[in-house]
Amino acid sequence: MTVQDMDIDLSPLTHEALHWVIRLTSGAATQEDARAFEAWRDQGPEHVGALSEAVSLRQTLRSMPLGARSAQQQDASDNVLPFAPPARSPAMSRRAMLAGGGTAVAASVATMLAINPPFGLWLSLAELNASERTAIGERRMLRVAHGVTLELNGRTSVSLDPQTGRARLVTGEAFASVASDAPPLLVRAGDESWTVHGAEANIRTSDRQTCITCLRGRLVRADGSVTLRSGQQYVTMADTAPSITSVDPERSYGWRRGVLLFRQTPLAEAVEDINRYRTGTIILADAGLGQRRVSGMFHTDKIDNAPRQLQQLLNLKATELPGNVILFS
Repeated sequence: MTVQDMDIDLSPLTHEALHWVIRLTSGAATQEDARAFEAWRDQGPEHVGALSEAVSLRQTLRSMPLGARSAQQQDASDNVLPFAPPARSPAMSRRAMLAGGGTAVAASVATMLAINPPFGLWLSLAELNASERTAIGERRMLRVAHGVTLELNGRTSVSLDPQTGRARLVTGEAFASVASDAPPLLVRAGDESWTVHGAEANIRTSDRQTCITCLRGRLVRADGSVTLRSGQQYVTMADTAPSITSVDPERSYGWRRGVLLFRQTPLAEAVEDINRYRTGTIILADAGLGQRRVSGMFHTDKIDNAPRQLQQLLNLKATELPGNVILFS
């Protein structure tokens, strides 16, 4: 069955969006595909609307490549997100589908886009809807208000509301600086919200962890339960109790000087940093590998040397895949 075989009235733009959805969840998507998709999506709000509709329609498709995979296909790729078989016949009008399938549509969107895509091969829905996004290796300074700035690291997405003094770090890393005579900035990262006032902070979040580092002054958790002073770092991870430790500030803001400095840093964290600067993605074969420690200094303008350096430092096996993807095992 193809999209054209279905009794659904689709606009040409929705057809394009549906083909993108199928491609990006096929298990064969590359970084080039991800960049092309973002360029298509950013053409205007009508493309965003078509994408949302395509995700809704995709929930009802049967017998597509995503619906049933052989054991061989499942072993070949973990990049495919499974979809449950539809409970209703696909031969329905688009209007009826969208009117009656609100719950299914929301679940589909949450499954396919709101959750971080596998290995970061394309942008999540939250990243697509962020008001500010940086590309690979890009840094950007945002002046939120008088005396309030946010500097974004590469591959970072932020939703910013200057009128209310609120910012949500969707993913990535940012340096926040708020003067003592400026209005406070409330920053949310992961499940954490912190007030920055008369202080400087480095904030990073990913699907692995959220890390808040106070570099000057003090930071207060929004509920008032925790206060961080200069040189202290607050880290939360799934299934792990939050921790506060003393850290080397240079490690946190080195990226602003073009240097990534690792001192007994978990490999998973180091890879997150390096992936912000290189075209393609470094993937770790298993979570245990990410716990190995790495020490070293990497210059962001020579980041293409990083995979080989990591391979040599930790005696890793590297497999090169299409799209400049490197698998460490």
